[in-house]
Amino acid sequence: MAKRRQSRSAHKRYISIPHCVLDSTSYADLNGSAIKLLTLIVRQWNGYNNGNLTCTWDQMKPYFGGQDTMRSALKALIKHRLIEVTGTGSTSRKGGLPPVLYAITWESVDEYRGQGQMTTKPTLSPIRNDWNKINDHKISKSPVLKIGANTS
Repeated sequence: MAKRRQSRSAHKRYISIPHCVLDSTSYADLNGSAIKLLTLIVRQWNGYNNGNLTCTWDQMKPYFGGQDTMRSALKALIKHRLIEVTGTGSTSRKGGLPPVLYAITWESVDEYRGQGQMTTKPTLSPIRNDWNKINDHKISKSPVLKIGANTS
């Protein structure tokens, strides 16, 4: 009997950001550092832990030149409502501050099973559903540019 071959993608994980989010003014107004941070935060989401995502300097140090850059990017994500603070986690470090917990706003908040404190209750629907209402800039449905196209 032949051995069943697994799909190559069976072992790969990936992140997903819906088109409505990418096409929103909230996303368009972000700078490169904020987009990078959003990608790193979304990378933590496994489909069952929204609301339990963290963003600490120890986690993000390899990706950012300084804490101020990371903090500024984090503030931008909160200001543009791409992430929301959901509570505080627990820490096992002596004297360490507990991490702040976040949720991505285009997904529902999951039940928290940690030892910290959630200030946001689990939801059945996404925190934010107004992506299309605030899309006031024109982005084509297919933003791919044709290479070599005459633009004059």
